[in-house]
Amino acid sequence: MLFQRFVEDRSASVMPLLALAAIPIAGLIGASVDYSRAAAVQSAMQAAADSTSLAMAKSAASLSAAQLQTNAQTYFNALFTRTDAATPTVAVSYSTNAGSQVVVSATSSVDTMFMGIMGFRQLPVAASSTATFGNHRLRVALVLDNTGSMAEGSPTTKISALKTATHNLLSQLQSAATTNGDVYVSIIPFNRDVNVGSSNYTQDWVDWTDWDTKHGSNVQTGQTCTTNRGATRAAPTPTRGRPPTTAPGTAASWTATRTTTR
Repeated sequence: MLFQRFVEDRSASVMPLLALAAIPIAGLIGASVDYSRAAAVQSAMQAAADSTSLAMAKSAASLSAAQLQTNAQTYFNALFTRTDAATPTVAVSYSTNAGSQVVVSATSSVDTMFMGIMGFRQLPVAASSTATFGNHRLRVALVLDNTGSMAEGSPTTKISALKTATHNLLSQLQSAATTNGDVYVSIIPFNRDVNVGSSNYTQDWVDWTDWDTKHGSNVQTGQTCTTNRGATRAAPTPTRGRPPTTAPGTAASWTATRTTTR
């Protein structure tokens, strides 16, 4: 018979090889499905851990360890809603070593659908996230307008509002600093004239107001600077209130003419 001839035929071994390979092939296909499910769960768990670490960083310094753990667990559970994973275990810690940081870690597992035939009933998944924060060596420069127009305004003048806002900002920066030197603030007046202090005045400063009053001009170009040693060299255009450039140890005087514009 045809079937008996097929069974007795020894000229090929395709069927036995196919039968033997069917089990591992099915297992590998099933493993890819189970692994894809576990990867999706891990991705969702990582996103929840990242959000939880950032959220806990806002108040970690003011909470006890038990309060921080409770808040982190509640927040994480609200974000992680995968029903194909076991209830995750969440751990959170807060430390100030080498900067403030909150570490959130979560672990869970996913039941397999196909890999069970190979002895793997569950696939473990885990996620961890660290939020580092702090204001170490923060440098702030405040340029404050103190010109005459700041006296305008009713019922509160602009300068009063500026002072209030500046004090509030400085109070927040002071609260943010944990150790001396964490925050430095410089205040710069936004004005045409600045009082640098009498101790910073020198004899070499040039007051171009007297020059303009005497000569009736407002543009200075082409000056040369002569020293008491007889040397003459081109000098840069002075800026009002700035000293001329001279060689060390010499006294300078401005002797050349300049082009003026009226």
